[in-house]
Amino acid sequence: MKTQKKLLRHTFEFLVILLICFPLCIQIGKVFWKLKNSLLEYLQLASLSSAMIFFSIFYILRYSAVLKQYRLSEKKQKLIINKLKEEKETIEKGYINSIQINKEMTSIVKRLIDTQRVLKQKNEWLKSFFELSTEILSLSNVYEIVKLLGSFEGKNLRFLRVSVYFNNQNDVFKHLYYFGKKDPDEELLLKRAREDVNITYKIEQKDNLIKIAVPMISEDKCEGVCFFTIKCNFLEKEDISYYISICNFITIAIKNSIYYSNLKKQKLEIEDLYEKSTYVNERLRETIEELNKSKVELEKKNAEIERFFYETILCLSKAIEYKDVYTKGHCERVQSIALKIADELGLSEDEKNVLKVACLLHDIGKIGVKEEILNKKEPLTAHEYEEIKQHPLIGYNILKDLDFMGRIQKIILQHHERIDGKGYPYGLRGDEIDLLARIISVADAYDAMTSDRPYRRAFAKEEAMEELQRCAGSQFDKNIVEKLLNLAQKGMVMFL
Repeated sequence: MKTQKKLLRHTFEFLVILLICFPLCIQIGKVFWKLKNSLLEYLQLASLSSAMIFFSIFYILRYSAVLKQYRLSEKKQKLIINKLKEEKETIEKGYINSIQINKEMTSIVKRLIDTQRVLKQKNEWLKSFFELSTEILSLSNVYEIVKLLGSFEGKNLRFLRVSVYFNNQNDVFKHLYYFGKKDPDEELLLKRAREDVNITYKIEQKDNLIKIAVPMISEDKCEGVCFFTIKCNFLEKEDISYYISICNFITIAIKNSIYYSNLKKQKLEIEDLYEKSTYVNERLRETIEELNKSKVELEKKNAEIERFFYETILCLSKAIEYKDVYTKGHCERVQSIALKIADELGLSEDEKNVLKVACLLHDIGKIGVKEEILNKKEPLTAHEYEEIKQHPLIGYNILKDLDFMGRIQKIILQHHERIDGKGYPYGLRGDEIDLLARIISVADAYDAMTSDRPYRRAFAKEEAMEELQRCAGSQFDKNIVEKLLNLAQKGMVMFL
């Protein structure tokens, strides 16, 4: 098609040129050869007229082709312009979105920087408190702990007031130690903490102060209260919980320091009672070494704080054995028998670990029983026996604040319950009694029968086994008694 158009265009061009050249040639002939003929003039005129007509036609055809081509290119240009407009709008929208995203990213970065700064401050705060807690754990005197808190100057936390109140023998709260100026809200918070037996606090946002009163609980009774006024940089909800935890930790340390002082006094009494026995000294030395080791480990991991209190309570379990002359070594013997019964029952290692600790602590409540009752040689009166029966509940109350010892608290509370529901303190029956408590009940009874007591001589081994068999199903779990008798026949139980 393009070739045909090109050929037609060249033909028109040739005709136009020919028609223009023809009259030109006639004119040259007239000039040089002086030709005069009317026909030639007519031919010349006709040629020029034809040339003009053909040139006009050629020009029209040529112009229409160019015009058509121009119109086509104009449409393309409009399409391109429209596309460019669309791309421009897309680019503008992208640019606006990028500006918005940039603003959001800038805001996020600012928040991250602020968060990083706050976290850095809190990290320094935690680091300084960790150092403080480490120093507290190395102290065993309340005055030294209070003095240390008074001199503590953390970057984000400072103690303005610390006061320690403790209950004396006349049920009157005595102000033991303090530093700082007395706070106007101190009396109110102390009263609330003592009456409600709960931690109370008050916040003063204006001065960045938090005031906290923490009760010292023992046997469902408030034995003392520690009051703290803290100036801090952070008063968010989670920060307040942490301040309360800090004060609770310090209160526990102070409480244990007081108990430690009492234990120290008991240690002196025990040393005098046993004429400073080598055995007592060795055991106390080992206990102190274990406590020292626990303190070193506590410096490495804050999460191991519970172990310190746990071993402190173990020390209390030893102290009761020294208080009751006739129960010396009793807890270890009960533990040995109970663990062998647990092996026969196929208990897991976790269960046996709980049982091992519970055996050592099952009589810790006797620390709250008068020494003259524990060592009385004559039969106990009804009132004295009722006081003795309180020792599972006392033991439970001693440990109730330690959440990680929940199962052990339950075992201690139930180890004098009976299968027939005639035990104490709550008269539980059968499977209502924890399995580990039932195991300790059998092991405890056997060791008690085969040991000398103030009011009787030890039973013969055969008599003790007969008594266990007689009470199986009523006082003791029948299955556990059978396991113990089987072990005895195999000669696998110590002290038999």
